[in-house]
Amino acid sequence: MIRILELVGLLAPLAGLALLIVYRRTTPRASLVLALSGCALAMLGVLVGFLGRRALPLGSLHGGGFAGMADLMSQVSLLRLALLGVAAALLAVAALQGRSGRARRSGRATALLWLAAGAVLLGIGLVVTVPVTGLEHELTGRDHEGLALLAGLIGETVEFATLGLGILALTVAVTTGRRGEDAGTGRRSSRDPAVVVVDSARSAWATFRTLRR
Repeated sequence: MIRILELVGLLAPLAGLALLIVYRRTTPRASLVLALSGCALAMLGVLVGFLGRRALPLGSLHGGGFAGMADLMSQVSLLRLALLGVAAALLAVAALQGRSGRARRSGRATALLWLAAGAVLLGIGLVVTVPVTGLEHELTGRDHEGLALLAGLIGETVEFATLGLGILALTVAVTTGRRGEDAGTGRRSSRDPAVVVVDSARSAWATFRTLRR
């Protein structure tokens, strides 16, 4: 299960980027530029957090024990928070861009739902490490280094997966409900990206359950 969550965290942002590319013709140019920039920053933020935890032993060596580790983790968290904050703001603006007309009101409502889902997932990913870090320190203090390592691994994996899914949800918010808003060809998209993502998730889950039998 841990490997699956890691795979989700890795592939979800890439799926969001692919979604922006596939639906670039029905996405207003300004929204597309903002969304691509936000997606890139968000993926960088996830990568910073992912690599930061693996660099904790370096903080311990240079800063001395838990103090060095805590200092490094604080710097990584601030950098990740800044990147994800800017990315979320860019994606939110991109999602609401070009939806002022009456005919686009339903698309705006759908976008807001996906924006809310993305915000919740990003929030979970950002705060999940707080209790996990406390648990790690407590277990380490009781000489249960193995359990502390396992707790850290699980927390890190959940964080990685939820942040990745949050990025994907925000990119869906950017592209959903824009059928008929083509910037150049005048064609209508055959399927809404939100439907594509939901159907793909169902198919992946069904395949996973089949393979486990």
